[in-house]
Amino acid sequence: MKKSSLTISMFALLGAAWTGASWYTGKIIEEKMPALTDNINHKISSYLPRQDIKFTYQDYHRGIFSTKVRYVLQLNQDKTAEKIIFIETIDHGPFPISQIKKGYLLPVMASVHSTLENTPILEKIFTANQGESPLSADSRVSYLGNHTSVIHFSPINYEYQDTRLTFSGGMMTAHLSNDMNNADFTAQSDAFTFITQNDLKQTETLNLKGLTLSSVNHMGKFGVFLGEEKIAFKEILFNVNDKNNINLNGIEFYHKTNELDHALNTELNYSLDDLNIDGNDFGSGKLFVSLESIDGQTIKHFMEMIKNKTIKSLKAENNDEFLNTDQKDIIKNIWQAALKGNAVLKIEPLSWKNSQGEGTFNLQAQMKIPESTTTDPQNLSLASGIKKIDARLNIPVVMLKELMTQISILQGNSQEESQKLADQQVQSLAKLGKLLKFTTLENDIIGSQFYFENHQIDLNGQKFSSQSFSELFNMAGLLNSEQQTAPEIPSTITPANP
Repeated sequence: MKKSSLTISMFALLGAAWTGASWYTGKIIEEKMPALTDNINHKISSYLPRQDIKFTYQDYHRGIFSTKVRYVLQLNQDKTAEKIIFIETIDHGPFPISQIKKGYLLPVMASVHSTLENTPILEKIFTANQGESPLSADSRVSYLGNHTSVIHFSPINYEYQDTRLTFSGGMMTAHLSNDMNNADFTAQSDAFTFITQNDLKQTETLNLKGLTLSSVNHMGKFGVFLGEEKIAFKEILFNVNDKNNINLNGIEFYHKTNELDHALNTELNYSLDDLNIDGNDFGSGKLFVSLESIDGQTIKHFMEMIKNKTIKSLKAENNDEFLNTDQKDIIKNIWQAALKGNAVLKIEPLSWKNSQGEGTFNLQAQMKIPESTTTDPQNLSLASGIKKIDARLNIPVVMLKELMTQISILQGNSQEESQKLADQQVQSLAKLGKLLKFTTLENDIIGSQFYFENHQIDLNGQKFSSQSFSELFNMAGLLNSEQQTAPEIPSTITPANP
């Protein structure tokens, strides 16, 4: 009996402690609400000063174990209908009931369930979703302010006049630190279809299948997010009137950025497993580009400048001048950062592969600040900022003929006619390359090797100074002085002599 009484007392004590902790957590959340909305509105006014947007909360009802509240994003203060409302149910920590039901037993500040309210601005989206919220989110908020959210997007089938949109739905998982300097997310969706009519009353269809996204990033010391992002599609299909089918299969985009003591490295990787047009297999392609040793301090200054100019342009009545200036500054500052860091640009490789072979292009270019000049690096010419270039091109003749044949077939020619035309075109291209001394033809490979260092150029074994190279390959001067005519590349088949 004593053990039973002790057990009951312990459960009563734990229950009281849980109740008290939940009530106190709810009180903390309520006290933080004004500061939260003020902080959001400050960010909105800083970055969108000309936009009449305001974030508020309404109908706050706090209980012992949970709180209900509506967050309102007012898009136009003069039009009360233009608002987006989030309906929030907040389960108080340290052990929110909704998290316990899911088997999550670690203490957290709150668990939040969010949905959208049907407002006039979202009415059509709700109608397409049979009156239900198009998204719902479940989030955990730690006592440190870190967020973990799982967002579900509902399937949608929407039709209006000649336009139809279908969406299979999707899911996103996100992790965000309290200072927003660490952000990770993954997302996926099975299918998206968009059908409409163009100006010629033709039906255009776009299908996206198997979309996946992932991102793992954190803020670096130079004001740039570091980490990696990946976007992939299983298939992209486009057609007009169910004809002219263009199928892209296995598309992937990958980006990665990291930092060293004084520099940044970034790389881009694009790949396509298969391109098929009207049943013709065009092959696959890939591109890998990297830029190494970008000066970090220059990039940091550049990011701060872009932020300030963006805010300034948003405040201005006419921001065209600022936007144009930004485009010039982007080029100048990235070039300056590349020079200061002696950056190395690599393309390894750019390639296209079909049933007959693979053509590739590789490039390495190293930047430098010339020792003999005191000119501001951002004002240096392109040539003066290059230390070394090594470029190589290799295209198998049979691979190129196959590609030209496929293009000709798309233009309505027969297989036999297309092969003959492809032979003529490739021969003419090879002759033109040899005439201009840009390419060689050895072992049925159209190739080219270009090397530059110390103002000296080696092109396919021929030596040139920078000046003589420029003079030699001034096309107009070459043709006028030597009275030569470049071979014509045929666009139609030349009939054989009878």
